[in-house]
Amino acid sequence: MQKLALLLLSMLFFQFATAQSGQIEPDFFGNLVYSRPDRSYEAKLERNIFNDLLFSDSRNNKETYESRYLDKYFPGIQQDRKKQTHLFQQLIYQHRRNQGYQISYSIDIFGKEIVKDNQGKATESGVDIFGNEYYTDINTGGKASIKKNIFDFWEYEENGDKAWLDKDIFNKWSYEDSFGNKLEFAPKTWSRLQRKLGSDKDILWFFVDQFFY
Repeated sequence: MQKLALLLLSMLFFQFATAQSGQIEPDFFGNLVYSRPDRSYEAKLERNIFNDLLFSDSRNNKETYESRYLDKYFPGIQQDRKKQTHLFQQLIYQHRRNQGYQISYSIDIFGKEIVKDNQGKATESGVDIFGNEYYTDINTGGKASIKKNIFDFWEYEENGDKAWLDKDIFNKWSYEDSFGNKLEFAPKTWSRLQRKLGSDKDILWFFVDQFFY
């Protein structure tokens, strides 16, 4: 909650600072542009003929969001100026001190999500022929997947390391991984986790994030 509060506070501060030191407005072609009064930093968010959104700025930072990716994660943003402005504000805030960082997000015709940047990061994620979600580092060949095991509980595997959920006959849930971590939860506590985090799979992702990274 503290991190979330700080993030919201920083975003509110940035929006206030933007209003004070620069302005977001559409250009002649309908693209969103931003410029500080002294022109020390300028940025643009434009939509091309393929409905992709392209961010660029005067510090040579670029982000490309292919239309299929936008349809999945930012539905309707191509025609929604308010959503575009919100994304633009986030990208300005993220890149205003960066230099030369470029990244692209796309989904191919087979449904594979591909993320590539100019610092060597290249990942691919999707669903395999068995219906299991996977994540692959294209450069190293490292692979992670999440699926239900033979007991119908979620299981995560990454380069030989595993984490899984289980439930005993008393309806008590547990998280366990190959690093030796084990956590047990009473039914009431698990229900609270579900309300806070979402599904059982989302809960597993939460603990994987804590213990794997």
